[in-house]
Amino acid sequence: MSSGIVQSKVLMDMVEYIFTLEDGASHRFEVNIDRGLNPATDTAEHAAWTKLDFNQCSNCPLKPDRHHRCPPAVDLEKIVPIFQKLLSYQKVSVEVRTPERTYSKQCDVQTGLASLLGLVMASSACPILSRLKGLAHYHLPFATVEETVFRTTAAYLLGQYFRYKGGHSPDQNLSGLDELYKQLRILNQCFKKRIEATSEQDANMNAIVSLWAISMGVTYSLEDQLNELKPHFCA
Repeated sequence: MSSGIVQSKVLMDMVEYIFTLEDGASHRFEVNIDRGLNPATDTAEHAAWTKLDFNQCSNCPLKPDRHHRCPPAVDLEKIVPIFQKLLSYQKVSVEVRTPERTYSKQCDVQTGLASLLGLVMASSACPILSRLKGLAHYHLPFATVEETVFRTTAAYLLGQYFRYKGGHSPDQNLSGLDELYKQLRILNQCFKKRIEATSEQDANMNAIVSLWAISMGVTYSLEDQLNELKPHFCA
């Protein structure tokens, strides 16, 4: 079964996830990293839980009088129902194909789904999540917390370098990154309520909880997380 998250115009911007369950059922998802906010999609018919004002995130900058749908919810509309009856601990084989390489992992549904949902959400048109789009272009499936801290910090500092080259003052103390993770923690916690409304079992919900746990951990201990990485970069 194939579910496309907007058709890709450029091959290098496409990431493909293939889930094979123990009963042999297979589900394929294509994610176009460079998709944007489509006004026609925003006003089209979608599931009730994708409405912007349905359990809207408390820190969402979008307004219901101008936007009808939550961008990441619409993006996940064809994914969430497929996993709504699955338990998070069920075994699955996940293959992730990018133009450069292929990854594969035998894991539980929660782990594979968290990786897919994280990519779809990070490449969505959500004003908060879209700040992660640079990382989405260099997607690392099944990333650990340590890898996530390294990648997000490195990406943030690269962005500050570009700010400096553009004549702006760079944020060398990572205060902006710390604030971003606080916003992500709130967003993931609120977004879980949308998922709960359309799921019979816990696979979808626990995948979102995994994303929330990462953002929460980094929010409360970014400095500690970076200190653990320090020995790898200090002679």
